Amino acid sequence: MDISRLMAILGARWRAVVLAVAAVLALTLAVHAALPPRYTAAAAIVLDVRGLNPVLGVAEARAVTPRNVLGTQASMVRSDGVARQVVRRLRLVDDPAQRAAWQRATQGQGDAEAWIAARLLKSLDVRPAAEDSNVLDLQYAGPDAVQAAAIVNAFADAYLATALSLRSDPARVSAAFFTEQAQVLRAQLEVAQSRLSAYQRQNGIVGGDERLDVETASLNALSALQIEARAQRIETSSRSQQAQARAGSSPDVLVSPVVQQLLSSLAAAQARLQVARGSLGAKHPQLLAVADEVAQLQTELDREVARAAASLRMGASINEQREASLRGSLEAQRRRVLQLKTARDGMSMLERDAESARKAYEQVQLRLVQTRQESSSPSPEASILSVGVAPSESSRPGLVLLVPLGLALGTVLGVLVALLLDRRRPLIHYPADLRQWGVPLLAVVPHARLPGSRSRPVLGAPA
Repeated sequence: MDISRLMAILGARWRAVVLAVAAVLALTLAVHAALPPRYTAAAAIVLDVRGLNPVLGVAEARAVTPRNVLGTQASMVRSDGVARQVVRRLRLVDDPAQRAAWQRATQGQGDAEAWIAARLLKSLDVRPAAEDSNVLDLQYAGPDAVQAAAIVNAFADAYLATALSLRSDPARVSAAFFTEQAQVLRAQLEVAQSRLSAYQRQNGIVGGDERLDVETASLNALSALQIEARAQRIETSSRSQQAQARAGSSPDVLVSPVVQQLLSSLAAAQARLQVARGSLGAKHPQLLAVADEVAQLQTELDREVARAAASLRMGASINEQREASLRGSLEAQRRRVLQLKTARDGMSMLERDAESARKAYEQVQLRLVQTRQESSSPSPEASILSVGVAPSESSRPGLVLLVPLGLALGTVLGVLVALLLDRRRPLIHYPADLRQWGVPLLAVVPHARLPGSRSRPVLGAPA
């Protein structure tokens, strides 16, 4: 269909077009007058998608992308739990209008809080502010401007409380677990320390390794003395045996001043006896006196040699006793040192047990402090960027927008109605239409005035 025929049809059906435009415009004005005003309040929440730990200040490992984080947080805002918190915060169950709407919709059946929460979610819109933004825009539309602002702010506050609860509740559970573990480990530490103290008292261990060092030094000193005593015993025993076998020629005997003096006196007396025998008779008194002197000196020499040999035997016996005493002391000291080492090994094991219990207790205490701080610290992942205020104007389209829109829709509808009427009962015919019907063309009226709608159609201008 060309434009000239369309204009001709519209000219012929202009009343239908006008009626359609008027009907649409009237319907638009009626709907605008019948619907109550609707006010939209908006709030904004900024999210930190870095995932910082509020206590340690380090980034936590995330398995999701920032865009998924925004989607998750938006779903959390629109969750039933957050909506129920809004209902409880604003006490909407006690609101007469909300309760009346619930009564009309459900005849008083079911949970009023759940129904009001679902109704609030239908009027709530949550979406990111921009494609590359970490800001969530919250918009709530309602008939009351003040209530709309209160509801959108309540949704923002309830979301922050829920986000904080999702972080702090697991931390509180962990804190309770670590508190219980800390009590158990503290009891184990006290038991380990008590065992260590009792073991130290039982074995006489005080302080560090000083006593073991002193006893080891004493053992080394006794070992050196025992070696020295053994050498002295061997030496004196050898001299004593030599003196017993050949006392007269023993150097230890001959070194005695008394023996040396007696040997000198004996040698002089024997020399005088030898001279007297050569010059005197066998019965001469002087010879007999010299012989008695020699015998007396020999007796004294033998007695002194025996005394010196006995002195050597006594020295050897003393050295044997000293060595035996040192050997006994050395064995006793060795047993004492071994006992101390054994006690020290047992104490070292108890010390390791106590140290392990102390480290485990300290680690649990550290985790307990961290989890307690996490359970009480504010959530850094979200904060309110802007609060909702009561809008001064309705968010519904005004007459300035509705009238042109109604005119446009009415015009389109009028054109469609005119075309539909012309298709069912055409008022204008063209030569091409006659050829299709097999009717001969007799004449063409270039300009014809169309009679009323009830008259028969006439021919119009050619296409």
